Amino acid sequence: MIGAETLIALLIGAGALVAAVRLLLLRREWLAWGVAALSLASGLLLYLAIFPPRLPIGGEALLVATGEAPRNVRAGQGERLVALPEAPPVEGAERVPDLATALRRHGQVQRIRIFGRGLTERDRDYDAGIRANFTPMPTPRGLIRLDPPADTRAGSVFALAGEAAGLEGGAAELLDPAGRRVDARVIGAGGGFTLGGAARTPGLAQFTLRLRGRDKAIVSDTPVPLRTLPERPFRLLLIAAPSPEAKYLRRWAEDSGIALQSRIEAGGGINLGGDGVRLDAAALREADAVIIDDRLLAGLGSGARGALAQAVAGGLGVVVRMTSPATSGTRDTWRRLGLSVEGGSEIAPVALPPLATDADALAVRRGPGSDDVPDDINAIDDPAPDLGRWIIRTGPDFVPVVTDADGAMVSGWQQRQQGRFALWTVSNSFALVLNGQADRYEQWWSDTVSAISRPDSLFRPHVPALVQAGERMAICGIAASARVMAPDKSEVALAIDPDAGARGCAAYWPADPGVYTIAQAGSDSQQTYDFPVLAADALSPIRARETAEATARWAARQNDQAAIEMPQQRGPAWPYFLGWLLASAAVWAGERRLRARPAA
Repeated sequence: MIGAETLIALLIGAGALVAAVRLLLLRREWLAWGVAALSLASGLLLYLAIFPPRLPIGGEALLVATGEAPRNVRAGQGERLVALPEAPPVEGAERVPDLATALRRHGQVQRIRIFGRGLTERDRDYDAGIRANFTPMPTPRGLIRLDPPADTRAGSVFALAGEAAGLEGGAAELLDPAGRRVDARVIGAGGGFTLGGAARTPGLAQFTLRLRGRDKAIVSDTPVPLRTLPERPFRLLLIAAPSPEAKYLRRWAEDSGIALQSRIEAGGGINLGGDGVRLDAAALREADAVIIDDRLLAGLGSGARGALAQAVAGGLGVVVRMTSPATSGTRDTWRRLGLSVEGGSEIAPVALPPLATDADALAVRRGPGSDDVPDDINAIDDPAPDLGRWIIRTGPDFVPVVTDADGAMVSGWQQRQQGRFALWTVSNSFALVLNGQADRYEQWWSDTVSAISRPDSLFRPHVPALVQAGERMAICGIAASARVMAPDKSEVALAIDPDAGARGCAAYWPADPGVYTIAQAGSDSQQTYDFPVLAADALSPIRARETAEATARWAARQNDQAAIEMPQQRGPAWPYFLGWLLASAAVWAGERRLRARPAA
């Protein structure tokens, strides 16, 4: 059914159009064209006088100045200018502690315009329910993303990633706590880079990420905290056939301080390992990880295989080392144990990345030489050994651990309840040791075994990777007795948020940079955990980008269809009525003049 507004619009439009056509048929001259146009305008003005356009009620806008907002912002008619605490001095701006306070003070506001870097987390937690507009400032030059290294065991290699803006052709360098360059990368067009180094002494250490421009000038130095976990008694079972791989695996375990028990089966019940290793529930309960050859796994009895599967479900990690092509029977055996993969019958070369960017970085990473490994063994320009890997096809729940330079999988794991099954696809990785790359061999095996080993019992609460002074942080995985000790030895008891449930989370605001300690009562002694807090301006470009992106998402949420619509009402009708009177009078006068003039 046609509404009244539409029906009146059709009637007025038809009447104005008929009047204009009649005038043009009466006379074909400029005056007739002008009167016809006035007739159409008169019809439009009559419609607007009857149905004036809708206008928002109280359409006042709130101008919000945030960090780095321009100082010359001026409020126009119908606008209110407020400045949040992080905003610079802005002339004529009303200082408010937060956005919610500003909106409570000015309840008539229907629009928000945000200037500067954007809203902090304090204000983004609040939904305004009215339309918001935010135009981000240009991305600052320098480090705009940093993925710090995860906690790393002593002797293992760590990696960090980042992204820089405006530094194409420059360089990213990683400096150790002594200021020595550990790694370096050229920054490409995308701005991304990845750096790495070796974790040595247990505890907290502060590395430095240095960015240089194309002209080699230093742009920024950013602290990068690294937590090196102490080596703990690690219990490993090695089940293998006599081979060079088994020999060097035993040497790696012994050099790493791993409590190794091995069973080297030479056939006919002969064990060359020297340890009476049994794959039963009692032995597997005491182990953290098991490395077993694929052929020996396939030859296990049902009892040993069932005990192995049950141990993995309880938290044990198992690495299956491929020594031959995988058959359908082999894959079925793996699948029953919790490892689902396809392929494994074809072999491909392993692409080895360079040992380091240059000889200096390689020397720093390896540390001082020894009698067994002198400084000059396997220089940076020596050829890499030839390695082959079995080509495996995996599913989305398979997690790669070690990959080659082309991204192909060397090892990876799959979860089975509380434990993990891993697959090692390189049968001749011992060639790395023979070619002077023992450090790479050790790194690969260390990363693989660390990824699947039984979880340790260290007190390791969950804290953000990068914490700045003055910022709120969440600490999770703690008990009700937990407290935080600041660098000045002052203590603050943590209040567990009841809404966090079993996660056990509490909020904390570190005031100053330094090393803080979380302490809580353990089963037999006090448990402690140290975490670093960086200076308030240590990550300024990163925080600027994160704030802008988060504010843009916040503004989009306010503008969503679910947001409260602005109330509207009809505007005043008199301006359009007056215009209709004037246009109608002009049409009447023009038509009289046309009729009074003789036809041409």
